Amino acid sequence: MSSVSGSSFSVTSLLDRAIDALARTDTTSLTQVLTDCNCAEMPDSQEEFSRALTQQAAFEKVLELTARNLRLLRGEENSFRYGRGRGRNS
Repeated sequence: MSSVSGSSFSVTSLLDRAIDALARTDTTSLTQVLTDCNCAEMPDSQEEFSRALTQQAAFEKVLELTARNLRLLRGEENSFRYGRGRGRNS
């Protein structure tokens, strides 16, 4: 993925690329996405804005899972639990 100097990018496009780069553990692509964030444009339509919100929620989940995986790899967490802090022992 390469950026063209002076080009602008939609927020949804940047979020799509960031999620894809994180899913593939592609640091080069993720670095390029971060560089391209300087050229991000606000969504023009209500539909694009709605899609950007959906992508933002997906991106936040990917970041949450990535952080959890890193903590597991570092040994900071040692057990797998479904969901968040379920209040019962099973």
